[in-house]
Amino acid sequence: MIDQNEFIKKINELTDLAEEQGNVIYKDQLFELFPDIKEKEEALKVITDYLKEKKIGLDEKLSFEDVVTEEEKNYLDYYLEDLKAIAPLSKGEREGYMLSAMSGDEDSKAKIISDTLSSVVDIAKLYAGQGVFLEDLIGEGNLTLMTVMDLIGSCENAKEADGLISSQIMNAMQDLIAESMDESKNEEKILKNVNKVADAAKSLYEDLKRKVTVEELSKESGISEASIKKALKLTANKIDEIKTEEE
Repeated sequence: MIDQNEFIKKINELTDLAEEQGNVIYKDQLFELFPDIKEKEEALKVITDYLKEKKIGLDEKLSFEDVVTEEEKNYLDYYLEDLKAIAPLSKGEREGYMLSAMSGDEDSKAKIISDTLSSVVDIAKLYAGQGVFLEDLIGEGNLTLMTVMDLIGSCENAKEADGLISSQIMNAMQDLIAESMDESKNEEKILKNVNKVADAAKSLYEDLKRKVTVEELSKESGISEASIKKALKLTANKIDEIKTEEE
């Protein structure tokens, strides 16, 4: 029987692995981490429900409809309605404008940008549900679309230019998701430290029956004074059991 701490550790490993794979986990990976749950329906359901809550697909990615919020769906509906005003280029027209854009023609660049906006949406939908709002993904894609137009002049043909545009947009969205994950993990680490300080302060407060100083708390808990002061600063001195310098 796996204990609670070990279970949480393995769940975190599972989540991290899913993030690396685009929010999908495979059954063989699941059973490798939890080899004893194959025949335990209740335990398996706990994990699969957790995956669903975290918008992680099992064996295949969840559909776009399953991973986005109602707010994101509404935004997309309005945005796509606006895009209907832009007449799409035919394959031949796009190639002609692309060649002119590669030569530096600004009007042709504008035509390609307008024609690619719907493709940015399609790419953004591939990365939906990975910690970044759809609106932000599309915004990042559109910004990258405008900047990449200065790079297509180095391409040998229109097809290569199209490939460069798509790859740059995808890379930008992937980078945005990675940055969001780093920020999320950093925020989680900060919150964990604040809670650790608050719990230690409460425990010592109950023992001493009075507010404790930073020095006392550090000595008794082993938490550095710097970490305690940082926690106080982040909470605007709202850890009531710790005596502040003004008191």
